[in-house]
Amino acid sequence: MLADGGTGGLTLRGLAENSGVTVPTIYNLVGCKDQVVTSLIAAALDRLDEALLGLPSARGIARAEAAVGASVTLFFGEPGRYGAVFRALQEMQGSKEDRLLGPLFRRAGEVYCQAVSEAQKDGDLRGRLRAVPLGHHILHAQIEGFRLWGVGTLAAPVVRARAFYALYVSLLADATKPVRKRLLEQLRESESILDT
Repeated sequence: MLADGGTGGLTLRGLAENSGVTVPTIYNLVGCKDQVVTSLIAAALDRLDEALLGLPSARGIARAEAAVGASVTLFFGEPGRYGAVFRALQEMQGSKEDRLLGPLFRRAGEVYCQAVSEAQKDGDLRGRLRAVPLGHHILHAQIEGFRLWGVGTLAAPVVRARAFYALYVSLLADATKPVRKRLLEQLRESESILDT
């Protein structure tokens, strides 16, 4: 329903009919329409967490790179589902339902906060920037590309390049000299796609 009509096309009555339950059942199990949408976003985060658990253990910058790669694979693997989720996210931001998104953004940013903290402990980042704001900056710098993909404005390869570009530019702000060189090289790969 989200894919066909956005949040305006999602009604509890329609959801109940398609699910074979009553509207009060949806209210009791999930809540109002906005809570249904946020639960869909939370389910996407659950699937991303599962994908990250299936990856080889990685620390620091490698963990952040794995998170970007897992996100790209998951979202582009089911474009109908995740495109709709990102469109719904865009519709909700700036509305009165925006308050429901805060916990989801905090949760989504945790993997990057952890990665930054590990990279600082490992000496790859200098530690001049705090891990939580930097981790959340990485997340928010990526989300815009995924939202534009969700509404059909950007192609998947461009979004992938933008997501890695956002990661590397963010990490460069705190990178040690040896790591800075590697990040710049990887940044150039993303730039080659973004320049076209």
